[in-house]
Amino acid sequence: MRDQIFISYSHQDKEWLIRLQKMLKPLTRQQTISVWDDTKITAGSKWRDEIKRALASAKVAVLMVSSDFLASDFIDQHELPQLLAAAETEGLKIIWIYLSYCLYEETEIEAYQAAHNLSQPLDALTTPQQDKVLRDICKTIKKASLSPTETKTNSPSSTIDISNNEPETFVLRLLNRNFWRSLINNQPSIINKSTGSTPSRPTENSNNSGFSLNLGYGVQLEMVAIPGDIFMMGSPESEAGRYDLEGPQHLVTVASFFMGKYPVTQAQWLRVAQEFPQVNRKLNPNPSHFKGLNLPVEQISWYDAEEFCNRLSQQTGREYRLPTEAEWEYACRAGTTTPYHFGESISPELANFDENIKGTTPVGSFKVANKFGLYDMHGNVWEWCADHWHDNYEGAPSDGQAWLNDGNYTGAVVRGGAWNINPENCRSACRNLFDPGDALNYVIGFRVVCVST
Repeated sequence: MRDQIFISYSHQDKEWLIRLQKMLKPLTRQQTISVWDDTKITAGSKWRDEIKRALASAKVAVLMVSSDFLASDFIDQHELPQLLAAAETEGLKIIWIYLSYCLYEETEIEAYQAAHNLSQPLDALTTPQQDKVLRDICKTIKKASLSPTETKTNSPSSTIDISNNEPETFVLRLLNRNFWRSLINNQPSIINKSTGSTPSRPTENSNNSGFSLNLGYGVQLEMVAIPGDIFMMGSPESEAGRYDLEGPQHLVTVASFFMGKYPVTQAQWLRVAQEFPQVNRKLNPNPSHFKGLNLPVEQISWYDAEEFCNRLSQQTGREYRLPTEAEWEYACRAGTTTPYHFGESISPELANFDENIKGTTPVGSFKVANKFGLYDMHGNVWEWCADHWHDNYEGAPSDGQAWLNDGNYTGAVVRGGAWNINPENCRSACRNLFDPGDALNYVIGFRVVCVST
């Protein structure tokens, strides 16, 4: 019977184990939960047999993930395969804790529930912050251990033979990302093994305010309907923090379109980069400096962002692209004329800027949308636009189209500011440029536009 919590950890991380044990003590003392780790093995016992029995009795597995954990051959060969198989066939719940920076996203662990926000590992937090996260983790463990176990059944096509004569094959299969993800979803892999292509198009769910594009495996790309109109682009000379390159102000007519509700996330990027067929260039599926599936993707070039849009277009049959600079400012303002869509000033309660937080934050964290329903238009990451750079708006198009140069150009436009940028540079009218080939900058992301049909 599976009725206890199994903690898997590297001995190099034993201090973290002790802290977690101490935090769990009120629950174990009251026998609310039963926790097992290898410190329970008594002298003289056959430790491999003890671990095997504990694994067979686990209802919840807590993985304390670090570089040492991922480097452990024993964990990789003797603990993880049995836990992952039990999670699929016997309803074992897997919860993992991100202790220190490591390549967890290159393993199958990332497919399971993390016990806390992945924007930073525990060892990057202050001690009081760590204690708070550990307390919340204990609540998650308690909830998982007290909930009923749901035994899963596999169809014949998704059953794995884990007999003793094929341990190497089983471990290799567990480490195959596409195979394991298709197994979790109890369906054949969506990757065509002969061509590497995705045979079916992503599906859309639409409503009056936009639509949601299903990229697979529960990853959605939410698109917001932006109505067409005429607006005044640029900033008035009286606006605080204004630069001359934001003028002259001029009227622009913008046609209706759809825009990403949030900047593109790392989960969305991973799906498209890894599963959607290449159009013009390869994409690194895991480029970001700050790791987290719901964090905005960064460290991607303008050309990478264009490739992402091209792959969406190819797969859906609709035109996806970067927003033009006029579309971006129009969408950001959402009918306002103030420096920010929420008013005259910005604060840490409204956006991520000026290093108030040392890195990016999960999209939508501040729960402040503009009148169109767009989030994170100020701060977090700069966002690539389709336009080539021009020093001011002299001669700019008035129809909302991208302003492109023939031949060479000095840079590509970015908008919105970033987590490390001062408030003046996060204004609706503020514009900046970067080298379009720059894929090493962890302050630049993007959001997509879909052309209305």
